[in-house]
Amino acid sequence: MLDEPGSEVRTGMTPAERIPPLVDARGAEGARRHRRLTEHSKRSLLMHEREVKFLSERIEQLEREKAAVEAFAAVAAHELVEPLVMTEAYATMVSERLDAEEHADSRRDLGALSRGAARMRLLVETLLHDACSSGRELHREPVDLNRVVDECLALLSPDVSARGLRVDVEPLPTVDGEEALLSGLFSNLLVNALKYSPRNATAIGVRALREPGVWRFEIESEGPTIPSEDRERIFEPFSRGTGERRARGAGLGLATCRRIVERHGGEIDVRPANGSGNVFQFTLPAC
Repeated sequence: MLDEPGSEVRTGMTPAERIPPLVDARGAEGARRHRRLTEHSKRSLLMHEREVKFLSERIEQLEREKAAVEAFAAVAAHELVEPLVMTEAYATMVSERLDAEEHADSRRDLGALSRGAARMRLLVETLLHDACSSGRELHREPVDLNRVVDECLALLSPDVSARGLRVDVEPLPTVDGEEALLSGLFSNLLVNALKYSPRNATAIGVRALREPGVWRFEIESEGPTIPSEDRERIFEPFSRGTGERRARGAGLGLATCRRIVERHGGEIDVRPANGSGNVFQFTLPAC
């Protein structure tokens, strides 16, 4: 009988003793593999601990930066709002002192100045409120949107009348939301509708439609239809319309509207109106 090279066979060995020591070899290989896996696990665990520490430190840094930005925004907003309030108040005071007949043009100009300052103040306050509340849950409460829209239209009434426009507001529901943000939402959309309504426009429409689980709100205005390629872009920060819809401004109004709607769990977009014009529509969860 020929023995395999390297094997030790002695005369008189039993068949069991003739089996090569495979078990021992496999055991040694398994031990080496186990050591390699253990070393790899230790290295992976060490890397994981380092990543966790880095992320924790980064989160703390971002929280500090966020707090600093909010503090700066509060101070900046106060510094912006204060002169706007003074401008609004003094313009109103001077207008009331002027004779209505003798200084009709001056009173009209002062009224426009006062309303412009009031709208700017509302925009600044809305931006500040949205920025400072972005990291927390909304302060939800029942909000009567009929009252919210009435207050917005009271501020815009002189401009609406001067344009000879009619604002048709259908009955609106009460929703759960943060009133200050929802007021800013409707104010921005109504100002936008007024801004882009042509001189021959007759009306702006505001309505609410009940759909499964949500209310869909629509603000319809006349004017140049927004091109399809711009209907998404106009909701981006610092983006403005093109062509006939290009106007002066920072391009923050519609971007702010999107943030407010999305924070309330809804969606916003724009579609062409029947004939001409646009319909800005957004959803809010139903109570």
